[in-house]
Amino acid sequence: MPTIRDVARYAEVSVGTVSNVLNGSTLVKSETRQRVLEAIEALDYHPTAAARSLNTQRTNTIGLIRSEIRLPNDAIETDPVVLDLIDGVTSEATRSSIGLTFWTVPAGEREMQLYKQLVTSRQIDGLIVFALRENDPRVAYLTEQNFPFVVFGRFQSEKGQNWIDVDGAIGIELAVKHLFELGHRRIGYLSPPHEQYLTQVRWEGFISGMREATLPIDRSLIFEGDFSEQSGQLGAHYLLDQFDPPTAIICSNDRMAFGAMRAIQVRGLVVGQDVSVVGFDDIPLARYSNPPLTTINQPTRDIGKALFQLLMKIVNQEPTADLGSQLIKPELIVRQSTGSPL
Repeated sequence: MPTIRDVARYAEVSVGTVSNVLNGSTLVKSETRQRVLEAIEALDYHPTAAARSLNTQRTNTIGLIRSEIRLPNDAIETDPVVLDLIDGVTSEATRSSIGLTFWTVPAGEREMQLYKQLVTSRQIDGLIVFALRENDPRVAYLTEQNFPFVVFGRFQSEKGQNWIDVDGAIGIELAVKHLFELGHRRIGYLSPPHEQYLTQVRWEGFISGMREATLPIDRSLIFEGDFSEQSGQLGAHYLLDQFDPPTAIICSNDRMAFGAMRAIQVRGLVVGQDVSVVGFDDIPLARYSNPPLTTINQPTRDIGKALFQLLMKIVNQEPTADLGSQLIKPELIVRQSTGSPL
C-alpha cells in the first residue's frame, strides 16, 4: 500500500507539499498541485484517517454520552429510544467515514469529569447531547469552551441553531384529545422525572390539552416516573388505588406504558376496555405488545441522522440554518390499548 512518502517521491516534492494538496491549501502552485494529483492517481493512494488527522487536527470521531439521572443499584436499563438514536447517528457516520464513541455515565461529578477529559484532550471533534436538564451543566460547559456540540432537545429558551427536538407538548395534547374524543373524563398522567427539561414542556401540553377538553386536572391522578417499566407499573397501581381512579392513563414513554399495562392486567382488568393506555415514542415493541400500544411517534432514527449532519456542519464551520432549531411535530399512532370507557 503506497504511503504519503511514496507520493512525495513520485511527484518530486516534500511530504508537507503533498499534505497541503490533500488539505486543499491555496499555498501550493497549480503546476505542483497537478503533479501531486497525478502521483496520487498513478499510485492509487488513499490517505488514512490517522494521517489526515495529523494534518487537520481532526480525530474524525464524534461522541455521544448518555447521562443517567437515576441509576438504581448501578443497573443501566436498555432504552430502545437511545438505541434508535445511535442507529441513526451510526448510519450517517459510517457513510461519512466518521467514527462514533458512546459512553453511559451517572449524572454528576463523574459525568462532568468525562466531558472535561474529552474536551481538553480533543479526543473527539464534537458531541451529541440529549436528555437535557434544567440549567444543564453540560451545555454550560461546552458553550463556555466553544466546543462543537448539538442537542436532541431544546435549551436556553430555544436560542441558537444547534438543537433538534420533537414537540412534546403537542404530543401530550394529541393524547389527551384522543382520549377525550373516546369519552374519557378521568385521565391520569405518568410524568417524566422532574430533573429533565422535557418534563415541563410535556406538563404544559397536558395542561393545555385538558383545558381544551374542559377537563379539570386532579393532582391525585399524577405520578412521577423515571421512564422505566417498573415506575410505570408502580404509577399505574397508585392511580388505580385512588377513590375515583382514571379510565385512561397517559405515559411519558412506551416502557412506562408497558409497565402500566402489566399493572392493569394483574388487577384482572382489560387494557383498552377497562383502562386505556397511551405511550410516547412508538418503539418497535409498541406494535407487538399485548394489546398493541397507542402511542405518540417521534422519528428518533431520522433525528439521529439529522443530529449527525448538524454536528458536522458545526465542526466544519458551515451554515446550519437549514438543519438547526428544528421542532418536529409528533404523530398519534392509534392501536388497541385505547378504547371507549365502559
